[in-house]
Amino acid sequence: MQGALTGIGGQSAQGAVSAWSVSWSREVKGASVSYSPDGAGAGFKAFSDGQAHFTASGNALSDADMAGISGLCTSAGALSIAAGVLPVGIAIKVDGINGIVLDAATLAAILRGDIEQWNDPQIAALNTEQILPDDKIKVIAEEGPSETTRAVNAYLAKSPGVSWSPPQPDRWPGDVKGLTGSQPRDLANKLDDTEGGLAILDGSIIGNRFVAAQLMFDGQARKMDAASVVNAVTAGEVTTTPRSVVQTLNNSAGYGLATVIYVNVCQQYAEEPLNRLTRSFGEALLGEKAQKDANSYSFVMSPSKKAISEGLALVRTIGDAR
Repeated sequence: MQGALTGIGGQSAQGAVSAWSVSWSREVKGASVSYSPDGAGAGFKAFSDGQAHFTASGNALSDADMAGISGLCTSAGALSIAAGVLPVGIAIKVDGINGIVLDAATLAAILRGDIEQWNDPQIAALNTEQILPDDKIKVIAEEGPSETTRAVNAYLAKSPGVSWSPPQPDRWPGDVKGLTGSQPRDLANKLDDTEGGLAILDGSIIGNRFVAAQLMFDGQARKMDAASVVNAVTAGEVTTTPRSVVQTLNNSAGYGLATVIYVNVCQQYAEEPLNRLTRSFGEALLGEKAQKDANSYSFVMSPSKKAISEGLALVRTIGDAR
């Protein structure tokens, strides 16, 4: 089997798609994937217009969107499948601090500029064993739209006692400070040069480069580490329909701030070779090797075993007329 697939979508999926592509091309000689991280909105439009074979984003397509997709698809529409989980973290650069705890209310106040100093009493109350410096907090946040913004908006909006109403799920409320049009990796470079800085970054960028704040989930401080994210995924719910497999995280079980990466493909492509090629790619990316590669290279966790199993079942229907 030979052929190339083109994908366009969100930046959060770039590392995972790259790892899946390498794994697939090693397994299937002559097969390759080209992925352009132009954004979820641009990816959906390209997929809808027939300029891309698939798209990837931080949220599942709606039933109406899946049913109405044309592009390279037949009237059978599209499928939306949970394929990875990328943690999102609050990266900080404060001299002498190797760890800090924040809760949703405190994070919201920092982002709005209501808390401006690292030794603010609200932060100090969460970090009683820390000596916090009298340094100004310098927020650095991607203007968006972005999947990391979507994840943080959801965390804050669902937290009790926090008033957080973004104009769109993937855009910040208008009163958030420190917004910049820079791309995520440029934000990381800015954070490197900003003493007292705080930035919203995905886990693949944070890595060992920055300190990530512990966040409060269900009254417990959780580290942004693989084990805690996996716990939240494992305890999360999986919802399956004839068109989708949706994964949620359980914030009571672990670190629940993350982007679930969805791969959106045609239920049936108008050209038969694309059905075989996309089905092969889908089976590969949900396979054990590709999932391990995405974790190793991009800190992307696997969806739950149930989501993987049901995602594979849905992938294997690609090409079936309905």
